[in-house]
Amino acid sequence: MSSGRIMFLSWGRKGGATPLARAVGREALAMPDIQPTISVSRQNEEFASFASFGDALFPVDTFGSSYGALTGFWRIPGLRRQLAGRIARDRIQAVVTIMPHVWTPFMVGAIRRADARYVTIIHDAKAHPGDPTAIVNRLLLTEARHADRVVTLSQSVRDGLVSAGVAQAERITPLFLPDLAVDASDAPRRRVQGSPFRLLFLGRILRYKGLGLFVDAAELLRRRGIPVEIGIFGEGSLSPFEDRLAALGAEVVNRWLSEDEIADALARYDAMALSYVEASQSGVAAAALGSGLPVVATPVGGLKEQIRDGRTGLLARDMTAAAFAEAVERLAGDARLYDDIAVALKETASERSVRRFTEALIAVALG
Repeated sequence: MSSGRIMFLSWGRKGGATPLARAVGREALAMPDIQPTISVSRQNEEFASFASFGDALFPVDTFGSSYGALTGFWRIPGLRRQLAGRIARDRIQAVVTIMPHVWTPFMVGAIRRADARYVTIIHDAKAHPGDPTAIVNRLLLTEARHADRVVTLSQSVRDGLVSAGVAQAERITPLFLPDLAVDASDAPRRRVQGSPFRLLFLGRILRYKGLGLFVDAAELLRRRGIPVEIGIFGEGSLSPFEDRLAALGAEVVNRWLSEDEIADALARYDAMALSYVEASQSGVAAAALGSGLPVVATPVGGLKEQIRDGRTGLLARDMTAAAFAEAVERLAGDARLYDDIAVALKETASERSVRRFTEALIAVALG
């Protein structure tokens, strides 16, 4: 295990980077040979959850809205000086950006002048179809061009960066996305036999998440007489599927969910549906796997790495509603398969742990 002083930087307002930054920070604080600093925006919606970090917390002011990202640019020079000062004060050897932020590309020079090594975690090699943040994707990828080391959370993203000429293969280390929710119970999950199979679609509803494919698959299953119940949890447009979801009797919670609400949904369903038409890797999958919830996924992008077919979930044979429905039917109708996957999720949890991820990340950063 490496030893040294490291800063983790997470300046976003909300989203998957926040629980990852919090989890990595907690693990690093527990390591006797590591002295971490965790930099978080005061405008983060979960800023209060970082209070327990005490003196290791380095709060900064960014912005509270998309409009503020533009009007607040005048604060960037001061933020650079503030960052350089904290790097010097804490004698930081490496700065790791947990997820690029629209302002972090402007910090690279200050980090370099402070004689710190710079590492960035790139989550996506290209913009997701229908994702409104795609407009800033090129700016965020400049970090990969200039960082000392680039970390990806899947081999798929690593390959995408190389093929796009964003970063050379030798500067990229593919790791994995750790489980961000952990089921505290020792017992594997069990289905209530004879009950309808409960299938959950969770997360922001964007085009690449494949809601249409999911609805098509659910209707196919109903027509085949497979007793399934579905839930749609997350913010975003449900158009044009509202009437079909109502006809399916779907449980719909169409808004941003708190972590407690997500945990409750994970506990009440039998499997997670990832009907994506494109993917880098999935924070939704990480939450499901950590909760001991089997996943049914399309075989796209990093999902093929994240889901071990027949071991932690099932991969559809192709990216069609028929193939997805077939995979769901197989899991719903085979109690032994379901139990084997639930047991395997417990047995393999250490392979996907935040501890293992943090150790690997620190080893890359302090190199």
